[in-house]
Amino acid sequence: MNTPADLPPDDEEPRDAAAMLDLVRAQQERVTRQLAAEVPLILAAWGVAWLVGFGLLWMIDGAKPAFAVPLPVAVVVFIVLMAGALVATALFGIRSGRGIRSSAEAAFTGAVYGWSWTISFIALFVFGTALIRNGMPPDLANIYYPTASSLIVGLLYFVGGGIWRAKPLLWLGGWFIVVALVAPFFGYPTNYLVFALAGGGVFLAGAVAGWLWVRR
Repeated sequence: MNTPADLPPDDEEPRDAAAMLDLVRAQQERVTRQLAAEVPLILAAWGVAWLVGFGLLWMIDGAKPAFAVPLPVAVVVFIVLMAGALVATALFGIRSGRGIRSSAEAAFTGAVYGWSWTISFIALFVFGTALIRNGMPPDLANIYYPTASSLIVGLLYFVGGGIWRAKPLLWLGGWFIVVALVAPFFGYPTNYLVFALAGGGVFLAGAVAGWLWVRR
């Protein structure tokens, strides 16, 4: 039978609970920083793709008569930049998740969210092709494709922010929705310049902010 002298002090249990809470918080912070370590690189890749890609599309007609980029060159570079950003996102995303085990529910949510990007953009281009075959003029197509793309990006970022309770994603998603709604009012080709500066610029700003947060 323990005597009063053998019993642990009353404040040991609260200390143990506090230490355990500190340990959990430290582990959560470590996982968050590991996952976020690649985010600045992903945002930078998309920032360059939007700034240079949409900038070149604008320069097809936007800088005439002083200067003009040939249509095939602008389109090819745009596609290469966007494909490169997609590959970079996949590679950096895989690297950030190494060594981190997730539940089956989290893996399912991530897989569905990832596939929703692919399905959404396929639907965008199929619908755009149908509109062109039904008489949509080229100038209107130049409004439709970037606007629909920006809307998809904004909405999916917004949904992702709700799923993972990430306020930066909510702000980013809301910004791209606003850009998508504002840019068409500038008409072709200025709308491409709006996407280049307002879209690519906010990606690059986010990359800098993320880099500073990860290294603080």
